[in-house]
Amino acid sequence: MPTQPATAPFSRDPLANTVALFVLTGMVIVTFIAIRRLRWPFDQTLPVTSVRFIPILAVVGLVLAGYLAFIETRQQSAVCGPIGDCNLVHQSPYARIVGIPVGVLGVIGYLAILGAWIIDRVGSIRLARQTLVIMVVGGTFFSLYLTFLEPFVIGATCLWCLLSAITMTALLWMVTAPVVQPPMRGRRSLAASRR
Repeated sequence: MPTQPATAPFSRDPLANTVALFVLTGMVIVTFIAIRRLRWPFDQTLPVTSVRFIPILAVVGLVLAGYLAFIETRQQSAVCGPIGDCNLVHQSPYARIVGIPVGVLGVIGYLAILGAWIIDRVGSIRLARQTLVIMVVGGTFFSLYLTFLEPFVIGATCLWCLLSAITMTALLWMVTAPVVQPPMRGRRSLAASRR
């Protein structure tokens, strides 16, 4: 009796997995650029735009991870949207790390990022800013790993997970954004007008 050939994970849901591949590609590009912008000791001043968007992105990530944590801890079916199969992703062996649901780890991570941002804003503590950068870099690499698993190992894609990965990558972009210096021309013309 002939056996059915094994289906490659990517071909199980080509549309959703292609979306995941595009997201993964974008994440790799952004991560590469962001990492090149990092300068030790990771305590550079953040641009005003970044300061404003970091808490918004952290709260968005917290909501996404909170929903996933709720689904994973209650073992309920997720509302998946028009493409993908969130439930297959959440039932895979990769949905837990040392027995802890990935959504719960996401909640902890986003809360820690938000906490580090608040401590940095209130107390201007260098260690808080360094911790913020390190947590976001770690979270982005973890998101890259999980996003890779979906199309290439699990064969299913979770839109909620992709949105969280995009959010974490956007946070990386914000914490590594360079402070834009005002153009020198304006300073020279100001000095010339004073003469």
